[in-house]
Amino acid sequence: MSSDSWKSPDALLYRSVFGLGLLLSVWMALRSQVLPDQVNQLRFGWYLLEHGILLPHGMPTSAGGFSPGALISLLTAGPLMLWWDFRAVALSMVFINVIAFLFLEKSIRPALSPRGRWLLLLFLWLAPWRMAFSSFIWPPNYAMPMGMIHLATAVYMRRKPVAWATFIHVLIIGFGAQLHSSAALLALLSITLFATRIIRVHWPAFAAAVLLTLLSLIPWMNAVIHDPALMPAGAGFPFRGLIFLFPLLRGVLYTLRMASLSLPSRFAAFDFTPALGSGVDALLSPPLTALAWISHLSVLLPVWGLVRLLRHARRRRPWRVNAETPLRPWLKAYLLAACAAALLSFAASPTTIMYWQVQVMTASMALALVLPLEALARTRHRKLFTRFIAVWTVATLLILGAMATAAPMFRRGGRRAAVAVLTAEEPLIDELGLREHCTISIDPKHQWKHPK
Repeated sequence: MSSDSWKSPDALLYRSVFGLGLLLSVWMALRSQVLPDQVNQLRFGWYLLEHGILLPHGMPTSAGGFSPGALISLLTAGPLMLWWDFRAVALSMVFINVIAFLFLEKSIRPALSPRGRWLLLLFLWLAPWRMAFSSFIWPPNYAMPMGMIHLATAVYMRRKPVAWATFIHVLIIGFGAQLHSSAALLALLSITLFATRIIRVHWPAFAAAVLLTLLSLIPWMNAVIHDPALMPAGAGFPFRGLIFLFPLLRGVLYTLRMASLSLPSRFAAFDFTPALGSGVDALLSPPLTALAWISHLSVLLPVWGLVRLLRHARRRRPWRVNAETPLRPWLKAYLLAACAAALLSFAASPTTIMYWQVQVMTASMALALVLPLEALARTRHRKLFTRFIAVWTVATLLILGAMATAAPMFRRGGRRAAVAVLTAEEPLIDELGLREHCTISIDPKHQWKHPK
């Protein structure tokens, strides 16, 4: 893109909207609260910096045991080295999302018109799910940028083996497994892409990435030998989703919600009293809470997008790609492979799928909307498209404003407040500013359960 085009009004407006989303994310990160899971992650970085202890494992997994590897300690300690405050880790989440989105946007830009880039900005960068889960501390929050980078590197691997893209692609899976078990979905997706020749692998780079991953896991392997309880996936049984069906269907529903305005209930429990007073809360909470509930219907849009994708697949068979296939049909082949990998992952999962286990699908689900909507805008329905996008944009901005100001994870106190109930006092509570900015409660008999 020439320097003149970057100075055009459209480009300036685009960058301004991107900057608005970035500023809102930073503000949310600075206002972010903690629960026991967030404090638990902070312990890894705090122990490393204060005592030189690099724990060989990560956070507890939903299936039992702990995530392998020490990457969570390093990702937490790094920001704390720059600013001895828990909010530094939250801000690092924002930074990682910025890098991942810009990388993805650059990689798929040739397949999108200017209107398509705007749609990507709306349905991914400003998406309430991405905005919420990129602005506070939590290991599953790394899954969204992992999904973006996975897609972006796959784009560069579509025509020929590319060493740097293969290396990063494999590291995202190998190192991502140290952050959250949802990296297994990305592994299944990469196997599907390779088996169908949708991507081409540079084998020396692949071997280097695998070797680096294995080297990083040596301390964890030694720890597991001495304590087998550290091994993850100790609960449930494989292919539970095929037997009970509900776990599989739950995974499908959560995947659809990633591209919608339908947020988890805790992020829609608005209370403006701490920030703006009870009078403003009485005025704003009822209509915005009603909007949040009505927004559950927005799941119908990604359903429509996937139906369009499947209809296209029946006619064009986009998985039959080769080195000369244009980027846009290649992206559709990637999305179909992502859907297949997700279904297999949900069926094989030993536990019931929760929303934090499908966040790696956020970029794919957003693109599954961007492509058909961009095509729709070129048809006789473009007036309807314009009105719909206007309504969606207004609803998005209202939800983002309400969430950033009044959702429990981004305000201190109020209804359904975020409270970190810990079993004992710890030095990091005061050293990292938790007591000053968050609500901390000490209860030696408390057993933490994650809120729905």
